[in-house]
Amino acid sequence: MVKTLKEINKIINGELCGNGEIEICGVAGIKEARDGEITFVAHPRYRREMDKTGASAIIIGRDVVWNGKPVIRVENPYFAFAKVLELFARPKRQPMPGINQFAIIGQNVNLGERVSIQAFTVIGDNVQIGDDTVIGPLVYIGDDTKIGFGVLIYPRVTIREEVTIGNDVIIHSGAVIGSDGFGFAKVSDRHHKIPQIGTVIIEDSVEIGANTTVDRATITDGATIIKRGSKIDNLVQIAHNVVIGEDCRITAQTAIAGSTEVKDRVTFAGQSGVSGHLTIGEDSVILARAGVTKDLPPNSYVSGFPAIPHSKDLRLQASMHKLPDVLNHISELEKKVAELEEKLKEKCLRG
Repeated sequence: MVKTLKEINKIINGELCGNGEIEICGVAGIKEARDGEITFVAHPRYRREMDKTGASAIIIGRDVVWNGKPVIRVENPYFAFAKVLELFARPKRQPMPGINQFAIIGQNVNLGERVSIQAFTVIGDNVQIGDDTVIGPLVYIGDDTKIGFGVLIYPRVTIREEVTIGNDVIIHSGAVIGSDGFGFAKVSDRHHKIPQIGTVIIEDSVEIGANTTVDRATITDGATIIKRGSKIDNLVQIAHNVVIGEDCRITAQTAIAGSTEVKDRVTFAGQSGVSGHLTIGEDSVILARAGVTKDLPPNSYVSGFPAIPHSKDLRLQASMHKLPDVLNHISELEKKVAELEEKLKEKCLRG
């Protein structure tokens, strides 16, 4: 596919600066781009690459200084670049609707139109699946589960019984939805398993990464809930009775303990963690490897363990780097004090 820069500008609704008749045949990162390709600058650290890139055109923010190379100015360069990527992306091979002969389908299964169920998938009894949903090979879907329309379930996903999946959801390979929550009562020196008989509700437009686990709630009327538009990375653990708000972002190796409520638009960076029974206020950011041990108000920006305001954590880290010098200084002071005490003792003995 070939598009002129003017045509691309019309698609992303930007402000064109330079020759709009340039032909673009592909997209690439700013360091890898070559003649005929378009790239973008969203992070300030890459602005210095604008003069060196081999790209024929660049998508930039409105605050970036134009260097004379053909550009399209937009409010959100990253989002605009995503739209251009969609334009030039190689079309994915769409699976044919229908049920593969090696799939196992239970009783009273209700399938919508144009549903694709691929080889070696197992679907339990009383399952409902909406229109245009694709279920990849080797998927397990338990009894009484409801799946909406336009859902994409990649191979080797496990969805346990009585789970509800909304519309336009994407679940990547290896994810487990509805596994038992980690609940045990200690009796003497033994651990007695607490039955986990609640459910999981995944709302519309949620994406769940590979090998992520979402545990079911403990009691019948309870639910672990992932609300509309939230995006969950690979290798994330969501424990029983957790509620994740709308449009949250949870990155790899994050763990959220049971009965925590995460409000809307919260971001968890990699390897962060949250203790159970907490509330995380909306629009908060938990930075990488932070450990949250108490409730956070809205718009919190925290790091460290235990998590504290990031500005305070930075000061603590700076102080820690000075600690060896401080210890050396204390050691020198101790030597001087010892010398002064010895001199004072000698003086007292002579006097």
